[in-house]
Amino acid sequence: MTTTVLSSLTVPWIPLPHRMDVVRAASVPDGYDATTAFVLAIDARGRTLLTRVDRHGRGWEVPGGHLDPGESVLDAAVRELAEEAGLLVRPEQVEFVGGQQITILDTPPADYAYPARAFMAFHVVRLDHRGLPTVPDPRSECTEAEWVDREEVGRRCGGAAWLPLHESLY
Repeated sequence: MTTTVLSSLTVPWIPLPHRMDVVRAASVPDGYDATTAFVLAIDARGRTLLTRVDRHGRGWEVPGGHLDPGESVLDAAVRELAEEAGLLVRPEQVEFVGGQQITILDTPPADYAYPARAFMAFHVVRLDHRGLPTVPDPRSECTEAEWVDREEVGRRCGGAAWLPLHESLY
C-alpha cells in the first residue's frame, strides 16, 4: 500500500507551527517516529468502539495512547484497547491502517517532548460478530466504552483529526 493523504490540517493541541497529514499507509512513514497507537475497533454491524475520557474536556475518542519505552506500535495498540475499552484481542487481529503524520515546521524548543516528525499510528480490528459491552480498566483514564454506529461516531467525535481515516475503512 502506498501512502495516501486523506486530509491536511493543523490542530490547536500542538503549540508549534506544524502540519498534520492524516494518511492511509502500510507502516509508519520513513523519517517519522511513532509516539502513540490507536485502534478503530469495528464490529460485524459496522459499529465502532468509543471510549469516554472525562478529564480536560476530552469526551469521546477511540482507544489509544502513548507507547511505553521499547514497546512496538502493535503491542501498544493491543494494550491500549484492553486498558481503555476492556476489549481483549490477539495481535494477529490488529491491522495497521495509517495515522496522523505530524511535521513541526520550525526548530522545536529544547523542552519540546515530541520528535519534530511524529506519527500517531492507527490500527483496525474487525470483529466477525456483534461487539459486546465492554468496561475500561478502572485504572485507565476512560470512564466508559460503547459501540456506536458510523453516524454517531461523527456526532460524538466531531472535529477529530482521525475521522477521515475512520471513514476510509467503510
